[in-house]
Amino acid sequence: MAAGVAIADRLGSIRQTAGPPIGRHGYMAIVWLGSRWLQLEHPGAAAVPFTQYRLLHDFGWEESGKNARQALKRTLLNLQEARWEGEVNDSLTGRKTHEDHFGIIDRVLWPVVADGRVERLGYIFLGSWFLEQLRHEAGVYVDWELLRELPPIARKLYGLLENDRFEEGEDGEEWQAYWLGPPLFASVGSDCARERDNVAAVMRACEAIASHPKAPYRFSRERVACEGGFVQQLTVWRRPRPPARLGARPLAARRG
Repeated sequence: MAAGVAIADRLGSIRQTAGPPIGRHGYMAIVWLGSRWLQLEHPGAAAVPFTQYRLLHDFGWEESGKNARQALKRTLLNLQEARWEGEVNDSLTGRKTHEDHFGIIDRVLWPVVADGRVERLGYIFLGSWFLEQLRHEAGVYVDWELLRELPPIARKLYGLLENDRFEEGEDGEEWQAYWLGPPLFASVGSDCARERDNVAAVMRACEAIASHPKAPYRFSRERVACEGGFVQQLTVWRRPRPPARLGARPLAARRG
């Protein structure tokens, strides 16, 4: 999920403060909702239409039957119940100015089906914070097939990279650097007790992304000097992509 604009300042860290843990399926649902909303090409839209069949297909569960439908419903209801807190920072000083409290989903109009029919249309109404991020272009198309094939931490890292701004580099590549520390660990969902285990988890996620034939990323881990010592840094290179255009493309197609 992308960081975006809140109260005309810069949004800092986001954390869940209430409700059941959303898990990896909840995170995938957030990415799916953002991608589907962008495909609507209607900035005034507040809800994303869906069918149970479309959700099952996009999650790769089309052959899983009733249990999968119940799991998807539970995922969406858990996401509706979850509450979040974001730090809003001054765009010039970086100092915290507000706490933003919000939900990702406002309502779920779940279609009731009988006799195994899953084509009836339902609607997921997005929360105002999520809509604000999307309307300020704080989201991008994500390659759904690639995301679905990655392990959990790699999924979150991939989503972070797809939404981040990169600097121009050499040989036509773009680059960005990340401190291998608690903020990155929290962003990708690595909660090991020891720092070295968190670093290892992030590097395994990097390997999973880099080894995927459709991923435009390569990674290196470096030790860099800073005030008072050294820190570990993750440097990421990305092949540049043409500007995205919102359109009614299949969700599983290449985004970006």
